[in-house]
Amino acid sequence: CSPTQPPVWSEKFKIVQRKTPVDDPDCKKGPCSDVTTYYDWSLQANLIIDHQDGADRTMWDLELGTHHSFYFFPEVRQCKSMDFTVGILRRDWLKDANFTGYSTLRGRKVLGYTKLDFIDYWADAETCAPVRWAFHGMPGNFDTVSYFEDEAVPDESFFHPPAYCKHAAADAVPRPPPGAADILV
Repeated sequence: CSPTQPPVWSEKFKIVQRKTPVDDPDCKKGPCSDVTTYYDWSLQANLIIDHQDGADRTMWDLELGTHHSFYFFPEVRQCKSMDFTVGILRRDWLKDANFTGYSTLRGRKVLGYTKLDFIDYWADAETCAPVRWAFHGMPGNFDTVSYFEDEAVPDESFFHPPAYCKHAAADAVPRPPPGAADILV
Protein backbone atom coordinates (compact mmCIF):
# COMPACT_ATOMS: atom_id res chain seq x y z
CA CYS A 1 0.00 0.00 0.00
CA SER A 2 1.00 3.61 -0.46
CA PRO A 3 -0.53 7.08 -0.47
CA THR A 4 -1.92 6.37 -3.94
CA GLN A 5 -2.75 2.68 -3.44
CA PRO A 6 -4.84 1.75 -0.39
CA PRO A 7 -4.36 -1.70 1.16
CA VAL A 8 -5.93 -4.77 -0.43
CA TRP A 9 -7.08 -7.41 2.03
CA SER A 10 -5.60 -10.89 1.82
CA GLU A 11 -7.82 -13.75 0.63
CA LYS A 12 -8.43 -14.74 4.23
CA PHE A 13 -7.36 -13.52 7.63
CA LYS A 14 -8.10 -13.41 11.32
CA ILE A 15 -7.90 -10.11 13.18
CA VAL A 16 -8.32 -9.54 16.91
CA GLN A 17 -9.27 -6.01 17.88
CA ARG A 18 -10.23 -3.97 20.89
CA LYS A 19 -13.35 -1.82 20.30
CA THR A 20 -13.33 1.33 22.44
CA PRO A 21 -15.32 4.58 22.44
CA VAL A 22 -13.43 7.41 20.76
CA ASP A 23 -13.82 9.63 23.82
CA ASP A 24 -13.13 6.86 26.36
CA PRO A 25 -10.24 4.66 25.19
CA ASP A 26 -9.71 3.33 28.74
CA CYS A 27 -13.37 2.20 28.97
CA LYS A 28 -14.08 4.03 32.22
CA LYS A 29 -17.49 5.40 31.16
CA GLY A 30 -18.96 2.61 29.08
CA PRO A 31 -18.61 -0.81 27.59
CA CYS A 32 -15.76 -1.90 25.39
CA SER A 33 -15.42 -5.15 23.46
CA ASP A 34 -12.97 -7.76 22.31
CA VAL A 35 -13.68 -8.42 18.64
CA THR A 36 -12.39 -11.31 16.53
CA THR A 37 -13.02 -11.28 12.80
CA TYR A 38 -12.55 -14.12 10.30
CA TYR A 39 -12.66 -13.00 6.67
CA ASP A 40 -12.59 -15.47 3.78
CA TRP A 41 -13.13 -14.13 0.28
CA SER A 42 -13.09 -17.54 -1.41
CA LEU A 43 -15.84 -18.79 0.91
CA GLN A 44 -17.70 -15.46 0.65
CA ALA A 45 -18.02 -15.14 4.41
CA ASN A 46 -17.08 -12.67 7.12
CA LEU A 47 -17.64 -13.52 10.77
CA ILE A 48 -17.31 -10.91 13.52
CA ILE A 49 -17.42 -12.22 17.10
CA ASP A 50 -17.98 -9.34 19.52
CA HIS A 51 -17.75 -9.96 23.27
CA GLN A 52 -18.58 -6.89 25.34
CA ASP A 53 -16.70 -6.52 28.64
CA GLY A 54 -18.68 -8.10 31.47
CA ALA A 55 -21.42 -9.47 29.20
CA ASP A 56 -22.83 -12.94 29.71
CA ARG A 57 -23.33 -13.46 25.97
CA THR A 58 -21.41 -12.83 22.77
CA MET A 59 -22.75 -11.43 19.51
CA TRP A 60 -21.81 -13.22 16.30
CA ASP A 61 -22.25 -11.14 13.14
CA LEU A 62 -22.12 -13.45 10.12
CA GLU A 63 -22.05 -11.72 6.74
CA LEU A 64 -22.37 -13.82 3.61
CA GLY A 65 -21.92 -13.32 -0.12
CA THR A 66 -25.58 -14.35 -0.50
CA HIS A 67 -26.43 -10.84 0.80
CA HIS A 68 -27.76 -12.28 4.05
CA SER A 69 -26.37 -11.27 7.41
CA PHE A 70 -27.13 -12.88 10.74
CA TYR A 71 -26.70 -11.31 14.16
CA PHE A 72 -26.97 -14.07 16.73
CA PHE A 73 -26.23 -14.88 20.35
CA PRO A 74 -25.44 -18.62 20.67
CA GLU A 75 -25.79 -18.61 24.47
CA VAL A 76 -29.48 -17.68 24.29
CA ARG A 77 -30.27 -18.89 20.74
CA GLN A 78 -31.45 -15.48 19.55
CA CYS A 79 -31.00 -14.39 15.96
CA LYS A 80 -31.89 -11.53 13.70
CA SER A 81 -31.39 -11.97 9.98
CA MET A 82 -31.09 -9.13 7.53
CA ASP A 83 -30.72 -8.82 3.79
CA PHE A 84 -28.09 -6.44 2.43
CA THR A 85 -27.31 -5.54 -1.16
CA VAL A 86 -23.60 -5.42 -0.32
CA GLY A 87 -22.74 -9.00 0.68
CA ILE A 88 -19.20 -9.04 2.07
CA LEU A 89 -16.58 -6.43 1.37
CA ARG A 90 -14.43 -7.26 -1.62
CA ARG A 91 -10.69 -7.50 -1.03
CA ASP A 92 -10.01 -4.11 -2.64
CA TRP A 93 -12.94 -2.32 -1.01
CA LEU A 94 -10.67 0.62 -0.06
CA LYS A 95 -10.10 1.37 -3.76
CA ASP A 96 -10.73 5.07 -4.42
CA ALA A 97 -10.35 5.94 -0.73
CA ASN A 98 -8.83 9.33 0.00
CA PHE A 99 -5.37 9.34 1.56
CA THR A 100 -5.39 11.42 4.76
CA GLY A 101 -1.67 11.29 5.50
CA TYR A 102 0.99 9.65 7.60
CA SER A 103 0.70 9.55 11.37
CA THR A 104 1.66 7.45 14.37
CA LEU A 105 -0.90 5.26 16.14
CA ARG A 106 -0.04 3.15 19.13
CA GLY A 107 3.67 3.55 18.37
CA ARG A 108 3.39 2.52 14.70
CA LYS A 109 3.86 4.66 11.61
CA VAL A 110 0.62 4.38 9.63
CA LEU A 111 -1.00 5.54 6.42
CA GLY A 112 -4.51 6.93 6.83
CA TYR A 113 -7.45 6.67 4.44
CA THR A 114 -11.08 7.68 4.47
CA LYS A 115 -13.77 6.25 2.23
CA LEU A 116 -16.98 8.08 1.46
CA ASP A 117 -19.03 8.71 4.57
CA PHE A 118 -18.29 5.18 5.73
CA ILE A 119 -14.93 4.60 7.40
CA ASP A 120 -11.53 5.91 8.43
CA TYR A 121 -8.83 3.27 8.10
CA TRP A 122 -5.18 3.16 9.15
CA ALA A 123 -2.64 0.64 7.86
CA ASP A 124 0.91 -0.09 9.01
CA ALA A 125 3.23 1.91 6.74
CA GLU A 126 5.60 -1.06 6.26
CA THR A 127 3.36 -4.15 6.22
CA CYS A 128 -0.01 -2.60 5.22
CA ALA A 129 -1.67 -4.64 8.00
CA PRO A 130 -4.71 -2.95 9.54
CA VAL A 131 -3.89 -0.95 12.69
CA ARG A 132 -7.24 0.75 13.33
CA TRP A 133 -10.54 1.50 11.71
CA ALA A 134 -13.45 3.66 12.76
CA PHE A 135 -16.86 3.60 11.11
CA HIS A 136 -18.48 6.99 10.58
CA GLY A 137 -21.67 7.08 12.63
CA MET A 138 -20.33 4.59 15.18
CA PRO A 139 -18.56 6.29 18.08
CA GLY A 140 -15.78 3.76 18.46
CA ASN A 141 -12.35 2.68 17.27
CA PHE A 142 -11.35 -0.86 16.38
CA ASP A 143 -7.68 -1.14 17.36
CA THR A 144 -5.76 -4.17 16.14
CA VAL A 145 -4.31 -6.38 18.85
CA SER A 146 -3.14 -9.12 16.47
CA TYR A 147 -3.46 -9.87 12.76
CA PHE A 148 -2.95 -13.26 11.10
CA GLU A 149 -2.86 -13.23 7.33
CA ASP A 150 -4.04 -16.47 5.69
CA GLU A 151 -5.50 -17.83 8.94
CA ALA A 152 -8.75 -19.70 8.38
CA VAL A 153 -11.79 -19.88 10.61
CA PRO A 154 -11.30 -22.74 13.15
CA ASP A 155 -14.18 -24.70 11.63
CA GLU A 156 -15.98 -23.95 8.37
CA SER A 157 -19.28 -24.54 10.19
CA PHE A 158 -18.72 -21.12 11.81
CA PHE A 159 -19.69 -19.68 8.40
CA HIS A 160 -23.12 -21.34 8.53
CA PRO A 161 -25.91 -19.59 10.41
CA PRO A 162 -27.45 -21.67 13.19
CA ALA A 163 -30.73 -23.47 12.46
CA TYR A 164 -32.67 -21.07 14.71
CA CYS A 165 -31.93 -18.19 12.30
CA LYS A 166 -34.34 -17.25 9.52
CA HIS A 167 -32.91 -18.21 6.09
CA ALA A 168 -30.38 -20.51 7.79
CA ALA A 169 -31.17 -23.59 5.71
CA ALA A 170 -30.72 -21.66 2.47
CA ASP A 171 -27.35 -20.22 3.40
CA ALA A 172 -24.67 -22.79 2.87
CA VAL A 173 -21.25 -21.20 2.48
CA PRO A 174 -21.43 -19.88 -1.08
CA ARG A 175 -18.72 -19.84 -3.69
CA PRO A 176 -18.16 -16.52 -5.44
CA PRO A 177 -19.94 -16.19 -8.78
CA PRO A 178 -17.86 -15.65 -11.91
CA GLY A 179 -16.63 -12.07 -11.99
CA ALA A 180 -17.38 -11.52 -8.30
CA ALA A 181 -14.04 -9.79 -7.80
CA ASP A 182 -15.20 -7.12 -10.24
CA ILE A 183 -18.39 -6.31 -8.36
CA LEU A 184 -18.25 -3.13 -6.31
CA VAL A 185 -19.49 -3.92 -2.82
